Amino acid sequence: MENLHKDYREHGTPPGGETAGLSPEEIRALIQENENLRQELRIRDNDILSHDQVFDSIVSGTLHVILVMSVTTFRAEFITSNLENALGVQTGEALEDVRRISPAFEDIEKYDRREETFIHRTNGSRRQYLIYVIHLPYGRSDRVAVVLLCTSNAAKGDLEEMMLQQTQDINRAAGYFLASMSHDFRVPISSISGFVMLLMKNAENPSKVREYAHRIGVACQEIMGTVDQILDMSRIGSGDLNMESEEFGLGLMLEEVSTIFSSLANARNQKFVFSTKGIEHDIVLGDRSRIMEMLRGVLSNAVKFTPSGGRVELTVTGTPDREGREVALTFEVRDTGIGMDRESVESYFRSESSEDVRSEPGRGTGIWLTRKLVSMMGGTISAQSLPGEGTIIWIRLRLSMVNGSDPDFWNQRGIHRMLIVNSNLQEGARIRNLMESAGVEALSISSGYGTVKMIEQSSAEEMGFDLILLDEDIQDLEWREVLGNLRAMSWIKMPVIFLMSGRTSMAREIEGTGVSHVLQKPFYFSALHRLAEQAFEERKDAGQADDQTDDYSLEGLRFLAAEDNAMNADLLKELLEMSGARCEIARNGRAALAMFSNSRPGYYDAILMDIQMPVMDGCTAASAIRSLDREDAKTIQIYAMTAGTLEEDVARSFEAGMNAHIPKPVDIHVIKNHIRRKKDIRS
Repeated sequence: MENLHKDYREHGTPPGGETAGLSPEEIRALIQENENLRQELRIRDNDILSHDQVFDSIVSGTLHVILVMSVTTFRAEFITSNLENALGVQTGEALEDVRRISPAFEDIEKYDRREETFIHRTNGSRRQYLIYVIHLPYGRSDRVAVVLLCTSNAAKGDLEEMMLQQTQDINRAAGYFLASMSHDFRVPISSISGFVMLLMKNAENPSKVREYAHRIGVACQEIMGTVDQILDMSRIGSGDLNMESEEFGLGLMLEEVSTIFSSLANARNQKFVFSTKGIEHDIVLGDRSRIMEMLRGVLSNAVKFTPSGGRVELTVTGTPDREGREVALTFEVRDTGIGMDRESVESYFRSESSEDVRSEPGRGTGIWLTRKLVSMMGGTISAQSLPGEGTIIWIRLRLSMVNGSDPDFWNQRGIHRMLIVNSNLQEGARIRNLMESAGVEALSISSGYGTVKMIEQSSAEEMGFDLILLDEDIQDLEWREVLGNLRAMSWIKMPVIFLMSGRTSMAREIEGTGVSHVLQKPFYFSALHRLAEQAFEERKDAGQADDQTDDYSLEGLRFLAAEDNAMNADLLKELLEMSGARCEIARNGRAALAMFSNSRPGYYDAILMDIQMPVMDGCTAASAIRSLDREDAKTIQIYAMTAGTLEEDVARSFEAGMNAHIPKPVDIHVIKNHIRRKKDIRS
């Protein structure tokens, strides 16, 4: 027919001319019918090949394979994409010659409709397959479709193999994780051990004792930070870590981070530099604790891997959008440490699993956690580093801004007019504009002499200032001289005075000067907001603010402390007795229950209950105490002491009838706060 069609196209007559016995019309009809058949074959042929995705979806997740091949050339037109997973053969190689799958394809055209055989995999194992050979009714006569149905127990074997591989991967990742965590714990514990020895040798030297005690405290902060990291990694792994959206002062948070890492850097003889750019109204919405955790992750690595005499910098840049609804934040952490090669940077900042971030003990897990937190906040993290030249890490986030301009806040605290004294004219104008937008009349000046004159004149005109924000670096006069001149003006009403300083410890320097509080540089609206509230509370009811808890005495109170660890029990007893209280120790929950049951009502003022103890745990003991038939069993304060900080741990302690949850290591100030608040409620 093909020749007939060709001859007719070229010569206009069929072979044999008129002797063929067919009229031209019949020939044309025959040719048209042939064309129709060929078109139908092409459509069906393409239809088979267009079903690739359908066939792939049919065998997806199984060890079955479907292919279309020629029994003469042994080339395949189509093979489902799971071939390599099922039999270990590359799809490209099998398309060239299906006999690379199995010698069984050599005589595939001789197979009946169904045949059973074993196919050996490339790794040496074998699988039993039921082979269906379907001769296609259209197209070339040598084309067949072959369906390989796996009938052996291979699926189970593959599942076991996959589970074994996953177990090995998990064990390997756990090994790297534990090695890293072991390093993170051993380093500060080693420091504590060493400084304890030095304390014992220098017990008669007060300055050395203070220095060593401070360094021990820094090491303890490192350990607590590592514990927090482990808890957060556990929550991320189980899907229980949720991002909070709360209003907080970004500046206050950054001050706290700066204070912590400045102390850590000083302990390692490093220079820590903190600066901000473009942070105006710094009250934002976000997860404060997670952002702090994120910064701790990168800053702790920067301090840890920077040698003595090195430098660590934290620079935070804010860029508000035009509408003032969001601020784009860039946190840049720069160090002069050991640095990383390109492969390590790729591994730490682009790999998808914590197993890959393991080159340096203690570094990978912190970065992995930071990356996860940044990702959960919708941000990005990137890095630049060279071996021996340090590392730069950029974290970029977007946070919603909160309008902190509430005139009622300042009016209620008696702050209507304020003076900003700052030798930096641009900074003074910036603060003045912020305060005016908050509804406070604000003036700014750079001269010390001018400040004294302006305050004197304003008081004479009965337009005195309620608040003075005095920078420690001003022109003409030293800040103490300015305040000395103000104190000499006995006829003026002394305003609240905040001293702006870049130094962290100025308690002794401001004593007796008239300064109410020190406002840390750089200026943050939220920090001023907090200090104004604090100063107002102190004026309103001196001695009642939480930050005066140090002076609160536990004199005359008796505590029952249930603690099975002898060292912790001795430490707790000594802390309580130093604060004027008496303390009796129970070594387990059952002993605590017995001691309370055998005491007269009102003998104990409060119970400190460890949660994990032998014989009887703390929750069971607390519940049993609440169930006793005596008047104080329902009212005595029971405080849970536990290293467990997960929400379920806290919930269990409250369900058992405890009044509060005190995390370990126990802070005596936290105990004092709970006791004082309870007494305030009673009074």
